[in-house]
Amino acid sequence: MRFARSTALLPLLYVSCPAGAAEREALFVSPRAAGRGDTFVAAFDSNEATRLNPATLAESRSTFQLRFLQFDGIVGQNSMDTMSDLMNMGSVDDGLGFLRSFDDKFGKRQYLRGQLSALSMRIKSFEVQLFGTNASWLELRDPTTPQAEFESDTMAGVQFSYARPLGSQLILGATFRPMYRLYIHGQMSFTDIVEFVPPSATEFDDYAPLQSGQGYGGDLGLIWRPKPALRLGVTVQNVGDTAFENSDKTKTPPKLESVVSAGGLYRMKFGAWDLDLSAEMRDLMNRQGLNLTRLLHAGAEFGRSFYGKDHDVGATAGVREGYLTAGAFIDAWAFRLDISNYAVELGETPGQRMDRRWAGTLQSTMSF
Repeated sequence: MRFARSTALLPLLYVSCPAGAAEREALFVSPRAAGRGDTFVAAFDSNEATRLNPATLAESRSTFQLRFLQFDGIVGQNSMDTMSDLMNMGSVDDGLGFLRSFDDKFGKRQYLRGQLSALSMRIKSFEVQLFGTNASWLELRDPTTPQAEFESDTMAGVQFSYARPLGSQLILGATFRPMYRLYIHGQMSFTDIVEFVPPSATEFDDYAPLQSGQGYGGDLGLIWRPKPALRLGVTVQNVGDTAFENSDKTKTPPKLESVVSAGGLYRMKFGAWDLDLSAEMRDLMNRQGLNLTRLLHAGAEFGRSFYGKDHDVGATAGVREGYLTAGAFIDAWAFRLDISNYAVELGETPGQRMDRRWAGTLQSTMSF
């Protein structure tokens, strides 16, 4: 049994994370916002208000709304290429030939992310949402001594959000989020693999310990509307850093750091259609010390409403960390579909290590 397990780990020989790579991960990824350059700080109210800027809940026109299911899937282009190679592995004559087919994947991130909301309920400007997320990645490289580094981050909990106007121009919103986190981050070299060969007592947990704990986090959002067409916003995600607790201090997951962002949106009317232009600065504190060009986001959304308060159909485009983004969406009342393509930077500056991804949302909604 141990030999079978160690054999299953052989593909990890070529997995690693290059030193210095950094990705600005978020608790949630919005496929729709990703298509418009990942801008959301000053957006209008939508079904994702509790995940983006909770202040927009005060603009809700729904007396009661139920979203029975929302699934967001994000997959990296490198992962799609790898899956394609796996499906075609029958055309390779031997195992070495199969490994050689992965030569072009060294130094690239294999990324998968899934987000699930089994139920969301909104009553005017209050909303509660059950959620679960998992983001996992591997990276391939071929150094002198092959090594492996990998991560899997799973969170599940519930969000309580509320918003209220402060006069005619200001709106303030807040989210409280109790949740549980399972976190694995590990690395191993080629020589570490032999430690799994019988009669060794080495366990996988020795290289990638499972960290878990209960945490309580929250967000704040502010919207200022000096004119009907102009909106300025500020969000604070993971206020004060979200810490997790475990009776075993050595197995406590890392904190989720606070992210303060500011931006604006301007709406232009073209008959029944709207063109929303938005720009923002993400993570004003920049505790990771990233190049400032990676913090700039800009985007546009062209859409119109047929029966709802939000755009029911539209297309998006933008620039995120120096890379172009694009997407489209349609809301048919009973269900909603979003799809987008965007990229993140894994290196120091834009253009160094691009990782392009596809994102999609399937959602069912009932409003009154």
